[in-house]
Amino acid sequence: MKSKAFAFAVRIVAVPVLAVSIGALAQTWTCDKLPQSYKGQINAYTPAPLGSKAPFGPYEIRGPWSLILKRGGTKADFSTELNMILSDGWVLTNGVTPPDFDPKTRNAHTHHITMTDADVTILATGGFQVVGTATVTLNGGPTPFVQQAAMTTIVITGGTDVEFSNFSLTFPSTAPASGHFGTLPLPGVVQKVERENGRR
Repeated sequence: MKSKAFAFAVRIVAVPVLAVSIGALAQTWTCDKLPQSYKGQINAYTPAPLGSKAPFGPYEIRGPWSLILKRGGTKADFSTELNMILSDGWVLTNGVTPPDFDPKTRNAHTHHITMTDADVTILATGGFQVVGTATVTLNGGPTPFVQQAAMTTIVITGGTDVEFSNFSLTFPSTAPASGHFGTLPLPGVVQKVERENGRR
């Protein structure tokens, strides 16, 4: 009889514990609860202008990125170092014969892109976005087509197994930034997340 009573008591105690666990899983993020530091890689292609035979794309675009949240998670500093080179798709589209893999022909170049004090907002669908003005360089110097790109957007999301996994960088839909980077999100991956005390 005592064993039955004990088992019943255990079940009663277990119910609140389970409820607390479910509540913890269902919590929604607020800016001040977000991890502070994020790092990853961008691996993308820019779109190819239709009918274009000039070196405008598609470009392969690759490079590391990092993002730091500050001011209670409401502001962010972002930087990325990107290499862009005309893709094999460009070679095929432009009918280059024989296929040319010379980086000089492929218009290889670099961009450093930074955002300071960009605005952070939580997304209702999960994750968060960062919106601000991006400063862009070309091969370490000023770029003739876009020195600053307003309303540049970063989105970081995840899933049930990996909390923060997906990254995208989207430039303004207006020229001149859209003519080089395109208007579609440039996808990437989140590789490392750290909280303020260094915990992952």
